[in-house]
Amino acid sequence: MQDKYIKIIIHAGAHKTASTHLQNRVLENENLVVKSGCSYLGPEKIRDQFGTLWRALGRSDTPDEQKRKLAALAAGQPRLVISEENIIGGFKDLMNGPNRAILYPKAVERLARLAQLVAPNPLHIAMAVREPSSYYVSVYNQLLLSGRFQTWERFSKGLDPTAVKWSDILRPIAEIPGVAAVSIWRYEDYHRLLPQILNTLLGQPRPDIPLHMEKRMHEGLSERAVQACCTWHAAGYDGRLGAVAREDFPVSDAYPKFSPWPEELMRESRAAYGRDIEALGRAGNITVLE
Repeated sequence: MQDKYIKIIIHAGAHKTASTHLQNRVLENENLVVKSGCSYLGPEKIRDQFGTLWRALGRSDTPDEQKRKLAALAAGQPRLVISEENIIGGFKDLMNGPNRAILYPKAVERLARLAQLVAPNPLHIAMAVREPSSYYVSVYNQLLLSGRFQTWERFSKGLDPTAVKWSDILRPIAEIPGVAAVSIWRYEDYHRLLPQILNTLLGQPRPDIPLHMEKRMHEGLSERAVQACCTWHAAGYDGRLGAVAREDFPVSDAYPKFSPWPEELMRESRAAYGRDIEALGRAGNITVLE
């Protein structure tokens, strides 16, 4: 019967859209989440206990074993919330982003396999989007912070943020058999929308999770910090250069934020992004939280 199905909500990122903040809010209040009828599986448990979400769900196991593992993750709750941004692709997919036509080129394929794996339980996708010019600068910052050096010129070669459309993956995701609903929100509205986002993930009435916002968790790099990374790398240094440079040259009045795009291009990118998300909201099969 339908009421015996587990409602599975996948918070699929994307990267650099406050996923860590949202995951921390839920994890820190997991006891309240459980009392509200939800079981939560976040990246900490997925990566430490199972390695990958696919292993947690038993993709290589028999159908009966897969059902058993899914039931164990749900722990008797009617709702299972899974938050794992790497399910639609990792940073390695974004590193050569300028050479690809769309963001996360394997996202649709991966979510289709996931829907098949958990069938006949309905799969709900929740995901944040971000204005492309800002998004790619944030991705580039993260590459430097994690020790994977590239010059901005190499990273951005051939990339036109005005041509990047989240709808290229979101429309096909909404058409995947077994996907019951897709809900998205703009990263730029995250703080204002947090109550609605929690409602989407945890259901209503949602648990009384505190909504306070702590200090920004992943501050970007200053222009001076990026310059330092380039200088140090050219001198033969490697490792997490971005993390060191951020400490030495934090974003401030003295060290303006790294902003490599021309202002006119950023305006065009913001306008194209707005049109893209507005069109998704009119599509009917995707809910845009406002």
